[in-house]
Amino acid sequence: MALLIPLLGLPSHLPAGTEREEAVRRLEQVQRQIQQVRGRLEAARGEQGRLEAQLREMERAMAQTARDLATSEEALKTTEARLRELERRQRDEMARLEAHRTALATQLRSAYQAGRQDHLKLLLNQEDPARVGRMLVYYEHYNRARHARIEAATQALAALAETRHQLDLTRLQQTEQRRTLLAHQDQLERQRRERAQVLEKLRREIAQAGTSLSRLQTDQESLEELLKTLDRVLSDIPDDALPNQAFADRHGKLPFPVQGEVIHRFGSTRDSGTGRRWQGLVIGAREGEPVKAIHHGRVAFADWMRGFGMLLIIDHGGGYMTLYGHNQALYKSPGDWVQAGDLIARVGDSGGSERAGLYFEIRHKGSPVNPSQWCDSKLPVVGSR
Repeated sequence: MALLIPLLGLPSHLPAGTEREEAVRRLEQVQRQIQQVRGRLEAARGEQGRLEAQLREMERAMAQTARDLATSEEALKTTEARLRELERRQRDEMARLEAHRTALATQLRSAYQAGRQDHLKLLLNQEDPARVGRMLVYYEHYNRARHARIEAATQALAALAETRHQLDLTRLQQTEQRRTLLAHQDQLERQRRERAQVLEKLRREIAQAGTSLSRLQTDQESLEELLKTLDRVLSDIPDDALPNQAFADRHGKLPFPVQGEVIHRFGSTRDSGTGRRWQGLVIGAREGEPVKAIHHGRVAFADWMRGFGMLLIIDHGGGYMTLYGHNQALYKSPGDWVQAGDLIARVGDSGGSERAGLYFEIRHKGSPVNPSQWCDSKLPVVGSR
């Protein structure tokens, strides 16, 4: 499928302040034009196209729900950590209050044992003046200590009351966040069931029409056209924000974007009898596992694409791009700059994938290269595929 994306002219030199804005505008324009072409093609494909459009919108909605769910989980973790801290503070304040109470009780017993004599009685007693002076000093010291203890106990009581108030508010917040979290979980599960039904209908439609091979070929052609378009869009936008270390210098030293088992190796046969081969790796991993950028760069594409599901493409400069497909959710937008290790997506099974995993490609000047030769670790391979 030719994407037929017209390209607007762009000045070769842009002011530094507008470089990112222009990149974002151009990349978003590419995605809008792809959507328009895709809509026309889906309409032309009849029932298959209708089901594809339904699957696309459903998986986009699931991606948003998955992001909301992750946000709810993080908020709940933060609240529960604060709850634990407030409970610890409450225990400390109760212990401090008890210490003040004990000290006050000791002072009162000491005063009682000293004879319960006030200042006037001491002065009226015809005793040794030196002893009277010492007793007056003692009483003065005792009164100051007692007042200090009373003040400290009062402050401890106030702090304890405030902490208990904060605990009540935080527990209410925790309850509400748990309710929101469960709602997101239920929504995602409902969306999964609906998606499974649509996917099954689409697979039946494809099987009846005998279009499996043509779909694979069309999907690959669409990706090739997209990459060419992105390369043209980005070629006249300077990469001044890229750090000095080039992607090419990291050959054999890059991390994998996710850990797991290699389900399909680079260059292995994709479908028997067709001669088509995998141009990247399919890494099996648990749904929701974080997908991380392997090198700094700029997000060139982040949207749903037939055959690849929720797809994110990063331009690393020097003609290098990395592709991350079949994601559950995307966390970056076109034009965003990312650093190595940044969270960019979460593993999923979007785009009709039979199991959760990540489709990972590295491209140099449009040609796929073997990711296993560029990354610094070895992933276990399932079977001999």
